[in-house]
Order: sequence, then C-alpha cells, then structure tokens
Amino acid sequence: MRKKSYNIVKIICVSLLFFLLFPKTTDAYIDLSTYKLYTGKFSGEIQANAALNKLHSETEWTGKYQPTGTYEEYYQIQSSEIFDQGHAKNVLNQFTTSTGIPAYYVGLGDKLLYYQLITGGFSGEETVKQILQALETETGITGNYVGIGEKLDYYQIISGGFNGETTAKQILEQFKNSTGINASYVGLGEKLNYYQIISGGFSGQARTIEIMEQFKRETGIGAFYIGLGTPQSYYQLVSGGFSGEAATQNILQQFEKATGIKGSYVFIGNNRYQIISEPVLGIKQVNIGRDFFKSNNWSITYKDTGRVGYDRYQIKSVPVLGTDLVNKGRNFFKNNNWSVTYQATGQTGYERYQVISDPVLGLDLVNKGRNFFKSNNWSVTYKPTGQSGYERYQIISNPVLGLEHVNKGRRFFINNNWSITYKPTGLIGYAGYRVISKPVLGMTLVKKGQEFFKNNNLSATYQATGNRLEQYQIVIEDIIGYENVRAANLKLNQMYGWIGTAIKTKVGPQLMYTNYGLSLNSMLDIQMTRSPQTDMYRNERRYVSAEFVDMARQVITGNGVNLRTAPSIDSEIVQKLNSGNSVLVIGKIGDWVEVRVTWQNAKQEDVKSYLDPSNFSIDNTKDYFQFLKLSQSAQLNAAEVNDKILNGKGILAGKGQAFVDAAKKYNVNEVYLIAHALLETGNGTSKLANGIEVNGKTVYNMYGYGAVDACPLTCGAQTAYDNGWFTPEAAIIGGAKFISEDYIYNTTFQQDTLYKMRWNPIAPWHQYATDISWAYKQVSSIYNIYQMLDNYTLYYDVPKYN
Repeated sequence: MRKKSYNIVKIICVSLLFFLLFPKTTDAYIDLSTYKLYTGKFSGEIQANAALNKLHSETEWTGKYQPTGTYEEYYQIQSSEIFDQGHAKNVLNQFTTSTGIPAYYVGLGDKLLYYQLITGGFSGEETVKQILQALETETGITGNYVGIGEKLDYYQIISGGFNGETTAKQILEQFKNSTGINASYVGLGEKLNYYQIISGGFSGQARTIEIMEQFKRETGIGAFYIGLGTPQSYYQLVSGGFSGEAATQNILQQFEKATGIKGSYVFIGNNRYQIISEPVLGIKQVNIGRDFFKSNNWSITYKDTGRVGYDRYQIKSVPVLGTDLVNKGRNFFKNNNWSVTYQATGQTGYERYQVISDPVLGLDLVNKGRNFFKSNNWSVTYKPTGQSGYERYQIISNPVLGLEHVNKGRRFFINNNWSITYKPTGLIGYAGYRVISKPVLGMTLVKKGQEFFKNNNLSATYQATGNRLEQYQIVIEDIIGYENVRAANLKLNQMYGWIGTAIKTKVGPQLMYTNYGLSLNSMLDIQMTRSPQTDMYRNERRYVSAEFVDMARQVITGNGVNLRTAPSIDSEIVQKLNSGNSVLVIGKIGDWVEVRVTWQNAKQEDVKSYLDPSNFSIDNTKDYFQFLKLSQSAQLNAAEVNDKILNGKGILAGKGQAFVDAAKKYNVNEVYLIAHALLETGNGTSKLANGIEVNGKTVYNMYGYGAVDACPLTCGAQTAYDNGWFTPEAAIIGGAKFISEDYIYNTTFQQDTLYKMRWNPIAPWHQYATDISWAYKQVSSIYNIYQMLDNYTLYYDVPKYN
C-alpha cells in the first residue's frame, strides 16, 4: 500500500468548499434479510394443495403448505319448526339454491293421516270458484273443483239487426235485465264515417237559437251553437232621474222606439224614476243608447254586467253517421238559403247493430234468451261455441293433514249449510318439519345459513358434529428483502384475499445508497488527476534507456525518465520515473534495460473498473465488503466472538464483550476493531498487547497507537499509560475511541467504508492509498472473520453516481 500525507489546513479549506458545492443526500436502508411468508388459511390438505398449485400456475412462485396446528369444526344448521310439508320443501330448495349448502328436511312429532274434503254440488262454475277462494281465505285449505252430472254444450244467442247504436244499447240492457244473460252488441254491414254539419253565421243569439231549434225539429239531428269572432261584453245603460212615473214611461217608449233597445224603469224616491236598459252587446249598442239620452240633454251612464257574447253565431250538429243524414241536414239550410258545410270527425260507426250473448250452458238458457227476442217480434238465432261444461260442480280439497284441519274445513261448509264429507288419502305426514343442513365446515357457512333463515322469518340453531379438519397455510421461503416480502404479501392479498405474516429467518444486509451529486465520469476525471497507481502490470515487460539506470543499485538516475512498453523510442510511454525510483533489472538489450516496475500509473479503464460500484455484486459478498459501514455495529454476540474468533488469540482470547462494548460506545464496527487488533498484536501475542510496566503500572495497547518504527514499545506503552489503559479491556475500548475519531468520524474526512477511504467521493484529495485496488484488497481479513460467525448484520453504504 502506498500512502500520502497532506497539508491539513489546505485539506480543511478545500473540503468545506466541496461540501458546499456537492451536498450529500443519503437514502434509507434497504433491508435484504431473508424472510418466510406464511399466508392463507386452508381447511384440509386437499384445499391447501389446490391453492398452492394455483399459486404456482399464476405466479410461478414456489412454496409449500404445512399444518398450522389448529382445527376447524364441522357443524349442522337446524331451522325452527315449519308447519307444512310443502312449505318445508320450498324452504329447503331456496336454502340450497341461495347458500349452496346441501340439506334435507325431517318430520317432527307423531305421524298423522292426510284427508280430502269433498263437497256436494254447486250451481255454476263462477259460484264454485268463489266458494273455493273463500275456503282458502278462511281456512288456508286449497283445492280444485270438478263438474258433476251430464256435460252440456255452450251456445251463443244472436239477434237480428237494430237501427242505431242507441237502440242497440237499450235493447241490450233490456235483454240482460230480463234474462240475466250477459251480452254485448256489434256493428253490422259497412262501417261508415261520422260527420259534423256546420252552418254559416247568424246575427244575434236569440235568432240563432230559434233557427237551431227549428233544425232539430225538422231533421231530428241534435245540434248546438257557438259564437263567432271576438267575444264582447254585455253592458247596461243607466239613466239619470226623471220626475213622475208617466213622464218616465213616455221617455222609455221613446228610447225603445228610437234605439230598438228594451228597458224598464225603477222608483228611486221623491217621485223620481230611473231607466235601466236590458243588457246590450258591445260598445256600439251602448253608444246608440247613450246618444239618445245625450241628444235630449239627459244624464246617462253604463256598466259592465260581467257577461260576454258575440255579434254572430254558428250552428253545429252532433256527429251524424253517413252521408244520408249529412244531406238531410244540409238541405234544411240550403232550403232557407243559408250557408252550410260539413266535415268528417275522424270517427266511424255502423247504421245497424246486433246483440250477441256470452256463451250460455245448455238449451234451457238458450230458449230463455230466444223467448226475449221472439216476444218482441225481433229476429233471433243461436249457435254452439264448441265448448262444453257442467251445470253443477263439486269441490275436492288438496290433502289436509290430521283431523284438526279436516274439522276446520268442515265447519266452513257446515256454517254455510253446504254438504260436506271427507275421506283418508292413504298418505301420512307430520304436524311440523325442520330443515337440517348437512355438515358444514367452519362458522362462515354457519352464519350464511343463519342469515338465510332470518331473512325468511325463521330462526335457526347450530351444533358441532364432533368432526373437525386440520388447518393449513402456505409458506414461501427465502424471500430476500423486506420490500420484496411486503410486495409479495400485498400481491397475494390482492389476487386471493390471503392475509400473510412475514417472519425474518436470517438477518441479511442492510443496504443504503449515498448520492454525491456527481456522474461516474466526473468522478473518474477527478480521480485521474490524483495519479492513481496499480500493480496489475508488475510482471509486464518494461524498458528504460540504459543511460538512466544504475544496474548495480537497480535505481533510476534521472528525472522524467520514460518507462516504455518496448525497447524503442516509438513504443508507448507508460509513465515517467524519477531519480531514486527502484526497478527490478531483468537484463540489458543494446541501449535499453528490461525492468519490472511494481507500481505503475493506472489506465483510465482500470480506474473505472474499481471506481464503479456497479461492477461489484452484493451476491459476491467478499468484494462488497469494501462498502461495509465501519461506523455501524454488526450486532455481534460476545460469546460467539470468543468461541469462533478470539479463541487461541493470546491476550485477546475471551475479550469479545470488550469489543462489543467498544463498538456500541463509539459506533464502530466490531469486526473492524477485531481485525485491527489481531493485525497490530500479532493475534494477541505482541509484548505491547500483553502488558508493559510504566511507572509501576502494567499498561496495554491493542491497536499500536503511539508505536512507531523507531520507538515501538516505549512510545506505545507511554501512549497507553497516558490514556489509562491499565487492563486489556480498557485498551480495547479506549483504543476504539482513537480509531473512531481519527478514521471513521474524523471531523474533516468521514470515511466509514473502505471504498470511501480509497476514493473519498466527498474530498477526493484525501485518500489513504493510491492503489486503485486498495479497498478491494483490504476486505479479506474482515470478510474472513465474518465467515466464522453466524449472527451479525451487515450494513452497506454504496455510492450512487448520476
């Protein structure tokens, strides 16, 4: 290893500048421990195996299943009592369909006989239907009816034709009232359009009414009138007062004669009278009346009556069927030289109609209907419908269970004075039933079954059968990293709904990345300015001009001497050598000397291969130890350290707890302290480690602090005395403080990994070596110690370049 020293003031100033220019950002640790994931809950080995196969098929993950040591019980669900076998069957079918749980039903109590109730005869099918419905409503007993006696044909009675729909309606009602037979009427012949006859305009409402009434009398056609144009208000003229009744009568006669407006007078007191006209239509008539009074200098006013009317009116007929009636109505107006039109209403109808009965059973009813028409001298026929039926019917109940229900049905008929008997069917049943599930596994299905019965207004209980099934879970092993096991657990929950538990089976590395704000190429450029060295080419042939080599002393005698790859001035210059540099002389070839040089300038690609963290894999644990955080405790067990590392190591044997305590106190990796101590003490055998007396006290120095080549024991012992290292434990713990302060937590250069000690991304000019493979070479002793241990945690800090 080649070391360099620097001016401390220069280093501090430049370092502070670098920290300002390149702020350090550190990511959280990534846990790379090994985990097992226990997931899912499966009833029985078959279900667990199926789930495992599905998992492998859909994710390609491997795992195994294992028993959990717990069991799930089998249960049977029982409904409350159901009081009808048909209802029990229906509940059973719904239960299995809705829940998917197989089940059956059983009878409760003693067996009972089924009976059928049989009535006497009832006249008419409608009557027996009503009685059957009443039976079900009042007793809950259902049944059917059957015809008794001879089967008869159904017929329809068909009348001849009647003029007009109104006539047909009247005859239909008479027929129904007289015979009790239901019927309807239908049109005969061609369907005709309905029309409306519309007159021209007539002046005055009274005249219009007079003409309308004349139209109705002469044609037999109904009609009405409507106003034409804009409606106008009706007014009354009210005069001032006139003296004397005779004078008032005279003025009223003059008014009526002059205006054509009728009026009357009223006494208003003191022998004075007032003239009031009949209502007149519109302001024009009002003004005619007012002009009469004004021309005689008599006072006159008028008032609105609140009624409205028209100057002209129009007569419209009710809808008439066919053009014959239209022409009859039109001729009335035409014969009087009055304008007339007509229009279709959009409706249609018939001139003649016939009455058709509903189907009637037997010829007795047919003859009854025929006689109605014959007695009125109206034509009538009848025809069979092709259907048949009975005059009388009998009710036969569906089977009823037990005499209690039989008697309930009998009372219904007896109370109505209807004949009733009963007979056994030969079937037997129970007063009540219960639906019982087949054994189901676990309470989930039990609750599902209970919910069904609750929703159907039934209660339910359950009981264990005594059988049970062992529970299993799937185990996925060797999942590396907490984030990976967390992601796997989440995926299984999303895919299958499984809830998993992760168990750490092996403490694995804790990985963090530090971003230094530099690209790899920028960092490489900086490192190339530091004259990085390598011994990779120590066995490669190199040549120096014989003029600058002291063959006897094997040293260079000039400055800036070219070291070449071949004995020729045209060959590549590897580097410059200076006076005093040692070389291994192999031999002389003409004017050239073949030499070997251990330390040579490293090529850029060589530097990059060691500088780039991505060239080292965490899977190759030894190489990765250059990123091991020496500022992080490995969480070692002191007993394991004593047994596997310090056993047989002289004074250090049994001192594992001291190294553990030192690591905790000063936040230094225990293995780094142990490796340092083993190296400096010669595996615990050096004099300085085993105690030297100073001023009457034995002191110990485990890390060689204060010991230099010219003064190894005295100076090292004095340093131990000055720091109070009077026991091996004190020397181990106290010396750790110096390692922590001088190397790991140096206030200027915090270099807590071998990689940082070599390359120092924060302050590249403060490096412990120029050898590009220095960090790589230093890991062996630390790695070898870890290989002896089982219980530890590795913390890595890996640079991240942009």
